[in-house]
Amino acid sequence: RFERRSVVIAGVQGGVGLLLAARMAYISVAENEKYKMEAESNRVNLALIPPRRGWILDRNGAPLASNKADFRVDIIPDRMQDPAREIDTLGSLLRLTPVEIQDLKDKIDDARGWQPIEVASGLDWNSFAAVSVRLPDLPGVVPQRGYSRFYPTGPSVGHLIGYVGAASAQEYEKEKIPLLVTPGFKLGKDGIEKEFEQTLRGKPGARRMEVTATGRIVRDLETRDDVQGQSIKLTIDGPLQDYAARRIGLESGSVVVIDCHTGDLLCMASMPSFDPNSFSDGIGRIEWKMLSDDDHVPLRNKVLKGLYPPGSTVKPMVSMAFLEAGHDPHATTVCNGGLRVGNRVFHCWNHRGHGVVDMAKAIYQSCDVYFYHFAQQLGMDVIAPMARRLGMGQEFPLPVASQFYGTVPDPAWKLKKYGREWQPFDTV
Repeated sequence: RFERRSVVIAGVQGGVGLLLAARMAYISVAENEKYKMEAESNRVNLALIPPRRGWILDRNGAPLASNKADFRVDIIPDRMQDPAREIDTLGSLLRLTPVEIQDLKDKIDDARGWQPIEVASGLDWNSFAAVSVRLPDLPGVVPQRGYSRFYPTGPSVGHLIGYVGAASAQEYEKEKIPLLVTPGFKLGKDGIEKEFEQTLRGKPGARRMEVTATGRIVRDLETRDDVQGQSIKLTIDGPLQDYAARRIGLESGSVVVIDCHTGDLLCMASMPSFDPNSFSDGIGRIEWKMLSDDDHVPLRNKVLKGLYPPGSTVKPMVSMAFLEAGHDPHATTVCNGGLRVGNRVFHCWNHRGHGVVDMAKAIYQSCDVYFYHFAQQLGMDVIAPMARRLGMGQEFPLPVASQFYGTVPDPAWKLKKYGREWQPFDTV
Protein backbone atom coordinates (compact mmCIF):
# COMPACT_ATOMS: atom_id res chain seq x y z
CA ARG A 1 0.00 0.00 0.00
CA PHE A 2 2.85 2.39 0.87
CA GLU A 3 4.59 1.66 -2.43
CA ARG A 4 1.35 2.28 -4.38
CA ARG A 5 0.86 5.65 -2.64
CA SER A 6 4.43 6.64 -3.44
CA VAL A 7 3.91 5.80 -7.08
CA VAL A 8 0.74 7.92 -7.26
CA ILE A 9 2.42 10.90 -5.60
CA ALA A 10 5.43 10.56 -7.83
CA GLY A 11 3.15 10.39 -10.88
CA VAL A 12 1.29 13.53 -9.83
CA GLN A 13 4.55 15.35 -9.21
CA GLY A 14 5.87 14.22 -12.54
CA GLY A 15 2.70 15.34 -14.28
CA VAL A 16 2.85 18.76 -12.66
CA GLY A 17 6.52 19.00 -13.60
CA LEU A 18 5.70 18.10 -17.21
CA LEU A 19 2.93 20.71 -17.30
CA LEU A 20 5.28 23.37 -15.92
CA ALA A 21 7.97 22.39 -18.37
CA ALA A 22 5.50 22.47 -21.26
CA ARG A 23 4.22 25.87 -20.14
CA MET A 24 7.73 27.24 -19.86
CA ALA A 25 8.57 25.90 -23.28
CA TYR A 26 5.42 27.48 -24.71
CA ILE A 27 6.21 30.85 -23.14
CA SER A 28 9.87 30.81 -24.17
CA VAL A 29 9.26 29.62 -27.72
CA ALA A 30 5.71 30.21 -28.91
CA GLU A 31 5.16 33.51 -27.08
CA ASN A 32 8.73 34.70 -27.25
CA GLU A 33 7.90 37.74 -29.40
CA LYS A 34 5.04 38.89 -27.18
CA TYR A 35 7.08 38.96 -23.98
CA LYS A 36 10.09 40.31 -25.75
CA MET A 37 7.96 43.27 -26.87
CA GLU A 38 6.60 43.79 -23.34
CA ALA A 39 10.07 43.69 -21.85
CA GLU A 40 11.27 46.10 -24.50
CA SER A 41 8.42 48.52 -23.72
CA ASN A 42 9.44 48.48 -20.05
CA ARG A 43 12.95 49.47 -21.05
CA VAL A 44 12.31 51.71 -24.06
CA ASN A 45 10.17 54.83 -24.18
CA LEU A 46 8.89 56.39 -27.42
CA ALA A 47 8.17 60.14 -27.41
CA LEU A 48 6.88 62.37 -30.19
CA ILE A 49 8.84 65.48 -31.12
CA PRO A 50 6.53 68.44 -31.84
CA PRO A 51 7.07 69.72 -35.39
CA ARG A 52 8.35 73.20 -36.08
CA ARG A 53 5.65 75.41 -37.54
CA GLY A 54 6.07 76.99 -40.94
CA TRP A 55 6.93 80.68 -41.01
CA ILE A 56 4.43 83.38 -41.93
CA LEU A 57 6.05 85.93 -44.24
CA ASP A 58 5.05 89.35 -45.53
CA ARG A 59 5.04 90.22 -49.25
CA ASN A 60 8.80 90.96 -49.11
CA GLY A 61 9.73 87.69 -47.40
CA ALA A 62 10.26 89.20 -43.94
CA PRO A 63 8.96 87.04 -41.06
CA LEU A 64 5.76 88.03 -39.28
CA ALA A 65 5.80 84.75 -37.33
CA SER A 66 8.86 82.53 -36.90
CA ASN A 67 10.33 80.00 -34.46
CA LYS A 68 13.05 80.32 -31.85
CA ALA A 69 14.94 77.56 -30.06
CA ASP A 70 14.34 77.40 -26.35
CA PHE A 71 14.30 75.25 -23.21
CA ARG A 72 10.89 74.71 -21.67
CA VAL A 73 9.13 72.83 -18.88
CA ASP A 74 5.61 71.41 -19.13
CA ILE A 75 3.53 69.31 -16.75
CA ILE A 76 0.96 66.58 -17.37
CA PRO A 77 -1.48 66.59 -14.42
CA ASP A 78 -2.47 62.92 -14.87
CA ARG A 79 1.09 61.81 -14.15
CA MET A 80 1.66 63.97 -11.09
CA GLN A 81 1.56 62.26 -7.69
CA ASP A 82 1.58 65.34 -5.44
CA PRO A 83 0.74 68.39 -7.61
CA ALA A 84 0.97 71.00 -4.84
CA ARG A 85 4.42 69.84 -3.70
CA GLU A 86 5.74 69.53 -7.25
CA ILE A 87 4.48 72.99 -8.24
CA ASP A 88 6.12 74.52 -5.17
CA THR A 89 9.38 72.74 -6.05
CA LEU A 90 9.21 74.03 -9.63
CA GLY A 91 8.46 77.51 -8.32
CA SER A 92 11.64 77.41 -6.27
CA LEU A 93 13.80 75.97 -9.08
CA LEU A 94 12.49 78.34 -11.76
CA ARG A 95 12.06 81.41 -9.51
CA LEU A 96 8.36 81.74 -10.26
CA THR A 97 6.44 84.56 -8.58
CA PRO A 98 3.56 83.76 -6.19
CA VAL A 99 1.10 84.94 -8.87
CA GLU A 100 2.64 82.61 -11.46
CA ILE A 101 2.52 79.69 -9.02
CA GLN A 102 -1.15 80.35 -8.27
CA ASP A 103 -1.90 80.67 -12.02
CA LEU A 104 -0.30 77.28 -12.52
CA LYS A 105 -2.35 75.66 -9.77
CA ASP A 106 -5.54 77.18 -11.22
CA LYS A 107 -4.69 75.80 -14.66
CA ILE A 108 -4.19 72.31 -13.19
CA ASP A 109 -7.61 72.51 -11.53
CA ASP A 110 -9.28 73.58 -14.81
CA ALA A 111 -7.41 71.34 -17.26
CA ARG A 112 -8.15 67.83 -18.41
CA GLY A 113 -5.71 65.39 -16.84
CA TRP A 114 -3.93 64.50 -20.08
CA GLN A 115 -3.67 68.09 -21.28
CA PRO A 116 -0.08 69.44 -21.12
CA ILE A 117 0.31 72.72 -19.24
CA GLU A 118 3.22 75.06 -19.84
CA VAL A 119 5.17 75.97 -16.72
CA ALA A 120 7.88 78.11 -18.31
CA SER A 121 9.63 78.61 -21.65
CA GLY A 122 12.69 80.49 -22.80
CA LEU A 123 14.70 79.08 -19.87
CA ASP A 124 18.47 79.30 -19.57
CA TRP A 125 20.52 76.12 -19.39
CA ASN A 126 21.05 76.23 -15.61
CA SER A 127 17.31 76.39 -14.85
CA PHE A 128 16.57 73.66 -17.37
CA ALA A 129 19.30 71.41 -15.91
CA ALA A 130 18.10 72.05 -12.34
CA VAL A 131 14.70 70.62 -13.22
CA SER A 132 16.10 67.76 -15.32
CA VAL A 133 18.26 66.30 -12.55
CA ARG A 134 15.29 66.21 -10.17
CA LEU A 135 12.94 64.34 -12.49
CA PRO A 136 12.79 61.16 -10.30
CA ASP A 137 11.16 63.34 -7.61
CA LEU A 138 8.90 65.18 -10.08
CA PRO A 139 6.63 62.70 -11.88
CA GLY A 140 4.54 64.37 -14.55
CA VAL A 141 7.10 67.14 -15.15
CA VAL A 142 8.42 67.22 -18.73
CA PRO A 143 11.49 69.37 -19.47
CA GLN A 144 12.41 69.51 -23.14
CA ARG A 145 14.41 71.33 -25.75
CA GLY A 146 12.36 72.56 -28.66
CA TYR A 147 11.03 75.58 -30.50
CA SER A 148 8.52 78.23 -29.51
CA ARG A 149 6.57 80.64 -31.70
CA PHE A 150 7.96 84.15 -32.03
CA TYR A 151 6.28 87.26 -33.45
CA PRO A 152 8.97 89.90 -34.17
CA THR A 153 6.59 92.88 -34.40
CA GLY A 154 4.35 91.80 -31.51
CA PRO A 155 1.05 93.70 -31.09
CA SER A 156 1.02 95.20 -34.60
CA VAL A 157 0.14 91.75 -36.03
CA GLY A 158 -1.82 90.38 -33.05
CA HIS A 159 -5.24 90.38 -34.70
CA LEU A 160 -3.94 89.61 -38.17
CA ILE A 161 -1.65 86.66 -37.43
CA GLY A 162 -3.35 85.39 -34.27
CA TYR A 163 -1.46 83.16 -31.84
CA VAL A 164 -0.84 79.53 -30.89
CA GLY A 165 -1.61 77.54 -27.75
CA ALA A 166 -2.01 74.03 -26.32
CA ALA A 167 -4.93 71.99 -27.67
CA SER A 168 -8.17 72.31 -25.70
CA ALA A 169 -10.46 69.41 -24.81
CA GLN A 170 -12.84 70.43 -27.62
CA GLU A 171 -10.02 70.47 -30.19
CA TYR A 172 -8.84 67.05 -29.04
CA GLU A 173 -12.36 65.65 -29.39
CA LYS A 174 -12.43 66.83 -33.02
CA GLU A 175 -8.99 65.44 -33.87
CA LYS A 176 -7.97 62.58 -31.58
CA ILE A 177 -4.29 62.18 -32.40
CA PRO A 178 -1.39 61.74 -29.93
CA LEU A 179 0.34 64.85 -31.26
CA LEU A 180 -2.30 67.13 -29.73
CA VAL A 181 -1.47 65.92 -26.20
CA THR A 182 2.30 65.93 -26.71
CA PRO A 183 4.03 68.36 -24.30
CA GLY A 184 5.30 71.39 -26.18
CA PHE A 185 2.94 71.07 -29.15
CA LYS A 186 0.82 74.11 -29.94
CA LEU A 187 -1.71 74.77 -32.66
CA GLY A 188 -3.25 77.89 -34.15
CA LYS A 189 -5.94 79.52 -32.03
CA ASP A 190 -6.83 82.62 -34.02
CA GLY A 191 -6.13 84.56 -37.20
CA ILE A 192 -3.83 83.24 -39.91
CA GLU A 193 -2.32 80.74 -37.46
CA LYS A 194 -5.70 79.03 -37.11
CA GLU A 195 -6.92 79.27 -40.70
CA PHE A 196 -3.74 77.72 -42.14
CA GLU A 197 -3.16 75.24 -39.28
CA GLN A 198 -2.76 72.14 -41.46
CA THR A 199 -0.33 73.92 -43.81
CA LEU A 200 1.79 75.39 -41.00
CA ARG A 201 1.74 72.36 -38.67
CA GLY A 202 4.35 70.03 -40.20
CA LYS A 203 4.95 66.39 -39.27
CA PRO A 204 6.17 65.26 -35.84
CA GLY A 205 9.44 63.49 -35.25
CA ALA A 206 10.02 60.65 -32.78
CA ARG A 207 12.61 59.73 -30.15
CA ARG A 208 13.30 56.24 -28.75
CA MET A 209 15.00 56.31 -25.35
CA GLU A 210 16.24 53.74 -22.87
CA VAL A 211 14.78 54.55 -19.46
CA THR A 212 14.95 53.23 -15.92
CA ALA A 213 11.98 51.96 -13.93
CA THR A 214 11.55 55.48 -12.48
CA GLY A 215 11.48 57.01 -15.96
CA ARG A 216 14.96 58.53 -15.93
CA ILE A 217 16.51 58.63 -19.40
CA VAL A 218 19.61 56.44 -19.73
CA ARG A 219 20.43 57.07 -23.37
CA ASP A 220 18.89 57.90 -26.74
CA LEU A 221 18.47 54.89 -29.00
CA GLU A 222 17.10 56.45 -32.16
CA THR A 223 15.76 59.81 -33.29
CA ARG A 224 13.63 60.67 -36.31
CA ASP A 225 13.65 64.37 -37.09
CA ASP A 226 10.45 66.32 -37.45
CA VAL A 227 9.42 67.86 -40.78
CA GLN A 228 8.82 71.60 -40.55
CA GLY A 229 5.49 72.94 -41.78
CA GLN A 230 5.21 74.89 -44.99
CA SER A 231 5.75 78.64 -44.88
CA ILE A 232 3.07 80.93 -46.27
CA LYS A 233 3.50 84.34 -47.86
CA LEU A 234 0.92 87.09 -47.35
CA THR A 235 0.20 90.20 -49.41
CA ILE A 236 0.70 92.26 -46.22
CA ASP A 237 3.52 94.82 -46.24
CA GLY A 238 5.21 94.31 -42.86
CA PRO A 239 6.72 97.83 -42.43
CA LEU A 240 3.42 99.44 -43.51
CA GLN A 241 1.50 97.26 -41.02
CA ASP A 242 3.90 98.26 -38.25
CA TYR A 243 3.73 101.94 -39.21
CA ALA A 244 -0.08 101.96 -39.20
CA ALA A 245 -0.18 100.31 -35.78
CA ARG A 246 2.27 102.86 -34.35
CA ARG A 247 0.34 105.79 -35.85
CA ILE A 248 -2.90 104.66 -34.19
CA GLY A 249 -0.94 104.16 -30.98
CA LEU A 250 -3.11 104.08 -27.86
CA GLU A 251 -6.22 105.27 -29.72
CA SER A 252 -8.99 102.86 -30.70
CA GLY A 253 -9.21 102.33 -34.46
CA SER A 254 -8.21 100.31 -37.48
CA VAL A 255 -6.43 100.82 -40.80
CA VAL A 256 -6.92 98.85 -44.00
CA VAL A 257 -4.79 99.56 -47.08
CA ILE A 258 -5.74 97.89 -50.38
CA ASP A 259 -3.85 98.00 -53.69
CA CYS A 260 -6.60 99.28 -55.99
CA HIS A 261 -4.96 97.73 -59.06
CA THR A 262 -4.54 94.18 -57.75
CA GLY A 263 -6.89 93.98 -54.77
CA ASP A 264 -3.98 92.96 -52.51
CA LEU A 265 -4.41 93.71 -48.81
CA LEU A 266 -1.27 95.62 -47.85
CA CYS A 267 -2.23 96.46 -44.28
CA MET A 268 -4.89 95.29 -41.85
CA ALA A 269 -4.12 96.82 -38.45
CA SER A 270 -6.46 96.97 -35.45
CA MET A 271 -5.42 98.84 -32.33
CA PRO A 272 -5.07 98.66 -29.44
CA SER A 273 -4.05 95.04 -29.72
CA PHE A 274 -2.43 92.29 -27.69
CA ASP A 275 1.04 90.79 -27.88
CA PRO A 276 0.68 87.31 -29.45
CA ASN A 277 3.97 86.31 -27.79
CA SER A 278 2.22 86.58 -24.40
CA PHE A 279 -0.64 84.33 -25.51
CA SER A 280 1.68 81.78 -27.07
CA ASP A 281 3.77 81.61 -23.89
CA GLY A 282 0.67 81.24 -21.71
CA ILE A 283 -0.88 84.53 -20.61
CA GLY A 284 -1.18 85.23 -16.90
CA ARG A 285 -4.27 86.30 -14.97
CA ILE A 286 -3.15 89.90 -14.42
CA GLU A 287 -2.36 90.57 -18.08
CA TRP A 288 -5.60 88.87 -19.18
CA LYS A 289 -7.64 90.99 -16.75
CA MET A 290 -5.99 94.17 -18.03
CA LEU A 291 -6.88 93.29 -21.62
CA SER A 292 -10.43 92.23 -20.74
CA ASP A 293 -11.19 95.36 -18.70
CA ASP A 294 -9.71 97.88 -21.16
CA ASP A 295 -12.50 100.14 -22.49
CA HIS A 296 -10.66 100.36 -25.85
CA VAL A 297 -11.37 96.61 -26.30
CA PRO A 298 -7.91 95.38 -27.42
CA LEU A 299 -9.23 91.81 -27.77
CA ARG A 300 -11.65 92.80 -30.55
CA ASN A 301 -10.46 92.80 -34.15
CA LYS A 302 -11.96 96.12 -35.24
CA VAL A 303 -11.20 95.45 -38.91
CA LEU A 304 -13.36 92.33 -39.04
CA LYS A 305 -15.72 92.70 -36.09
CA GLY A 306 -16.16 96.41 -35.54
CA LEU A 307 -19.53 97.66 -36.83
CA TYR A 308 -19.75 101.45 -37.10
CA PRO A 309 -22.00 104.01 -38.85
CA PRO A 310 -20.14 105.14 -41.99
CA GLY A 311 -20.88 108.84 -41.37
CA SER A 312 -19.90 111.39 -44.02
CA THR A 313 -17.66 108.94 -45.84
CA VAL A 314 -20.78 107.80 -47.72
CA LYS A 315 -21.27 111.20 -49.39
CA PRO A 316 -19.05 110.50 -52.43
CA MET A 317 -20.76 107.12 -52.76
CA VAL A 318 -24.22 108.75 -52.64
CA SER A 319 -23.03 111.28 -55.22
CA MET A 320 -22.05 108.44 -57.54
CA ALA A 321 -25.52 106.95 -57.13
CA PHE A 322 -27.08 110.35 -57.96
CA LEU A 323 -24.96 110.72 -61.10
CA GLU A 324 -25.76 107.21 -62.31
CA ALA A 325 -29.47 107.99 -61.86
CA GLY A 326 -29.09 111.04 -64.15
CA HIS A 327 -28.92 113.74 -61.48
CA ASP A 328 -27.40 117.05 -62.62
CA PRO A 329 -24.28 117.75 -60.51
CA HIS A 330 -24.87 121.49 -60.95
CA ALA A 331 -28.35 121.33 -59.45
CA THR A 332 -28.46 123.32 -56.21
CA THR A 333 -30.36 123.64 -52.98
CA VAL A 334 -30.08 126.07 -50.09
CA CYS A 335 -28.66 124.92 -46.76
CA ASN A 336 -29.92 126.98 -43.82
CA GLY A 337 -28.52 124.56 -41.24
CA GLY A 338 -31.31 122.00 -41.37
CA LEU A 339 -34.15 120.40 -43.33
CA ARG A 340 -37.66 119.74 -42.08
CA VAL A 341 -39.10 116.33 -42.98
CA GLY A 342 -42.59 115.86 -41.59
CA ASN A 343 -42.58 117.04 -37.99
CA ARG A 344 -38.84 116.60 -37.50
CA VAL A 345 -35.86 118.80 -38.41
CA PHE A 346 -32.69 117.02 -39.57
CA HIS A 347 -29.74 119.31 -38.84
CA CYS A 348 -26.59 119.90 -40.84
CA TRP A 349 -23.32 119.70 -38.95
CA ASN A 350 -22.94 123.44 -39.67
CA HIS A 351 -25.93 124.91 -37.86
CA ARG A 352 -25.38 128.29 -39.57
CA GLY A 353 -25.81 126.63 -42.97
CA HIS A 354 -23.74 126.49 -46.17
CA GLY A 355 -25.93 128.70 -48.36
CA VAL A 356 -26.42 127.67 -52.00
CA VAL A 357 -24.84 124.25 -52.52
CA ASP A 358 -24.18 122.10 -55.59
CA MET A 359 -22.68 118.59 -55.63
CA ALA A 360 -19.02 119.65 -55.59
CA LYS A 361 -19.54 122.09 -52.69
CA ALA A 362 -21.66 119.52 -50.85
CA ILE A 363 -18.75 117.07 -50.96
CA TYR A 364 -15.85 119.36 -50.08
CA GLN A 365 -17.81 121.14 -47.34
CA SER A 366 -19.62 117.94 -46.30
CA CYS A 367 -23.05 119.56 -46.41
CA ASP A 368 -25.70 117.23 -44.96
CA VAL A 369 -28.72 119.21 -46.17
CA TYR A 370 -27.77 118.81 -49.86
CA PHE A 371 -27.85 115.01 -49.53
CA TYR A 372 -31.01 115.08 -47.38
CA HIS A 373 -32.80 117.12 -50.06
CA PHE A 374 -31.87 115.15 -53.19
CA ALA A 375 -31.97 111.72 -51.51
CA GLN A 376 -35.66 112.32 -50.85
CA GLN A 377 -36.21 113.07 -54.54
CA LEU A 378 -34.25 110.10 -55.91
CA GLY A 379 -35.08 107.56 -53.19
CA MET A 380 -33.23 104.79 -51.39
CA ASP A 381 -33.68 102.34 -54.28
CA VAL A 382 -31.11 104.45 -56.15
CA ILE A 383 -28.62 104.66 -53.26
CA ALA A 384 -28.74 101.07 -51.89
CA PRO A 385 -27.50 99.25 -55.06
CA MET A 386 -24.48 101.55 -55.28
CA ALA A 387 -23.69 100.94 -51.60
CA ARG A 388 -23.68 97.19 -52.20
CA ARG A 389 -21.55 97.51 -55.33
CA LEU A 390 -18.95 99.35 -53.27
CA GLY A 391 -18.83 96.59 -50.67
CA MET A 392 -21.15 97.73 -47.91
CA GLY A 393 -23.10 94.97 -46.19
CA GLN A 394 -20.97 92.26 -47.79
CA GLU A 395 -19.08 89.29 -46.38
CA PHE A 396 -15.69 89.06 -48.06
CA PRO A 397 -13.85 85.84 -49.01
CA LEU A 398 -10.95 86.30 -46.60
CA PRO A 399 -8.96 83.57 -44.79
CA VAL A 400 -10.47 84.42 -41.40
CA ALA A 401 -12.53 82.45 -38.89
CA SER A 402 -15.39 84.96 -38.82
CA GLN A 403 -16.32 88.50 -39.76
CA PHE A 404 -19.20 90.84 -39.01
CA TYR A 405 -20.89 92.89 -41.68
CA GLY A 406 -23.56 95.55 -41.58
CA THR A 407 -26.87 96.08 -43.36
CA VAL A 408 -27.70 98.29 -46.33
CA PRO A 409 -31.35 99.19 -45.70
CA ASP A 410 -33.87 99.71 -48.50
CA PRO A 411 -37.69 99.55 -48.83
CA ALA A 412 -37.68 95.76 -49.41
CA TRP A 413 -35.52 95.17 -46.31
CA LYS A 414 -37.80 97.27 -44.07
CA LEU A 415 -40.94 95.59 -45.35
CA LYS A 416 -39.48 92.13 -44.75
CA LYS A 417 -38.02 92.87 -41.32
CA TYR A 418 -40.67 95.16 -39.82
CA GLY A 419 -43.68 94.73 -42.12
CA ARG A 420 -43.88 98.51 -42.71
CA GLU A 421 -43.55 100.71 -45.77
CA TRP A 422 -40.49 102.92 -46.35
CA GLN A 423 -40.98 106.59 -45.49
CA PRO A 424 -39.09 109.72 -46.69
CA PHE A 425 -37.54 110.21 -43.25
CA ASP A 426 -36.03 106.69 -43.49
CA THR A 427 -33.95 107.83 -46.48
CA VAL A 428 -32.78 110.98 -44.69
